[in-house]
Amino acid sequence: MKKILYIAISAVSLVGCKLDDNIDPNLPLTENISPRQLMAAAETTSYAAQTGNMVSLSRIWTNVVAGNYYYYAAPMTNEYQMNVTSTFVNGIWNGNYLAMANLANIINNKDAAKYPYHVAISKILLANSMQYIVDFYGDAPYSEAFKQQQKISPKYDKGEDIYRDLVVKLNEAIQTIDNANVTADNEVKATEDYIYKGDLAKWKIFANTIKLRLLLRQSNVADANVKQFVNSQLATLSSATFVSSDVKINPGYNASSQASLNPLYSNWGRYNFDHSTNNGGWRYFMLSDHFAKLLNGDASKPTSGVVDPRGAVMYTKATTGTNTGKLNGIIQGGDKPSGSLETDYSRVGWTYNTAEGVGGLMDGYLMLASESELLQSEAAILYPQYFSDAPGHYTKGVNASFVFYGLTTSAATTYLASLDSKAVGWSGAPDKMAAVQYQRLIALNMVRPFETYLNYLKTGYPQTPMALTASFPNKPYRLIYPQTEYVGNSANVPNITTADVFVKNQYTPFWLR
Repeated sequence: MKKILYIAISAVSLVGCKLDDNIDPNLPLTENISPRQLMAAAETTSYAAQTGNMVSLSRIWTNVVAGNYYYYAAPMTNEYQMNVTSTFVNGIWNGNYLAMANLANIINNKDAAKYPYHVAISKILLANSMQYIVDFYGDAPYSEAFKQQQKISPKYDKGEDIYRDLVVKLNEAIQTIDNANVTADNEVKATEDYIYKGDLAKWKIFANTIKLRLLLRQSNVADANVKQFVNSQLATLSSATFVSSDVKINPGYNASSQASLNPLYSNWGRYNFDHSTNNGGWRYFMLSDHFAKLLNGDASKPTSGVVDPRGAVMYTKATTGTNTGKLNGIIQGGDKPSGSLETDYSRVGWTYNTAEGVGGLMDGYLMLASESELLQSEAAILYPQYFSDAPGHYTKGVNASFVFYGLTTSAATTYLASLDSKAVGWSGAPDKMAAVQYQRLIALNMVRPFETYLNYLKTGYPQTPMALTASFPNKPYRLIYPQTEYVGNSANVPNITTADVFVKNQYTPFWLR
């Protein structure tokens, strides 16, 4: 935590604010930098934090991809075996805390009162980041986490307390926007806001949707106080407007350097900025056998007989072997078939499989329209006293997903009709959440698969096979805090063992116990 607080200010350089060379780097005097100068960098780091380990780990643990054992001797060993340690995928923790430190620099700025709308946006984005820290780790530093040198060893707050305060922060942001008195002095300029260009009405809609996500995540919590709070807050959203188009960010991504590329493409796209192959990202991942069969409508899967047109957009088809011209996947943890070739299998497609001058310039996505519609469908399923039209939002979610992948809504209509009676279709599903979760799996697997994984832990849907080399009978319910916390914040960090990761106990994220 101490290291993160010290380096947070470095992100300011992303928007061209040059600090005096004589300033001690261990004394980040953020009070001398206005929210106007901090806003753009805070937004870009907030997005970038969710494009690395959160994406790769969730794609592996939802079994949509498998390791390329033609190029690597033993790919994804730790992920398949679920060797969760204090050095495992620390980027989720480090990246999100760095992003939130930048946002906190705006919220706690000495001039914050002069920039209420910059503060409101920062509260919205902080809630969007902090939720995932609780989701992946449980209790975490929060109330004392962003005080820089005043508190370099912050206490750990309970996950349920953090969630509640995030809802409060969102309410504060919404109230600020509702009571807006925008002037030339306090407005958020389009050049400062890479997401909504200063459009506060859109920020309110995004805040509503994040708030809904926070509340729905808690739907299984039995604690009476939590349930009362969740219900009271859901009631405030019963007539709210939610996200209906993709929430994008693009500060001017370009291929002049690796750092200038969209970080999602930089991490997982086919090429580096110099057109060399991204062997550690794009080439590392192949389509999994499980997901290929789902998309192909294989007889062994609940989609039997239904081909998903999105599959051929998201993944390439095999160019050699008996499955030439088809989607073909690798079994997670399986052995390499004798005599087989790398080209016998499908690779990651879509925008990842384009040149750096195309994919590297793509927009970033903080939320998809399909994601929001499926969230609203879930809300109507779980809380019909507040929300309605679960099947309508489900259909809109699938339509939005087809459009996202360059397909038509008429194709979506045909697909839904074919899928409807299946165990993952709306009419055939034994639980409507099975249908919603299956569509999350498809819609979000390219950019925001962590929403699918976290909801899989909560609902058990969609059915997801373990890797053949898995060392435990179930997927992890949480991650272990980074080693840096055990070294630098040892007085406060809970001592989590490997056993704690795979059972539900007091260390499990509160909404999953």
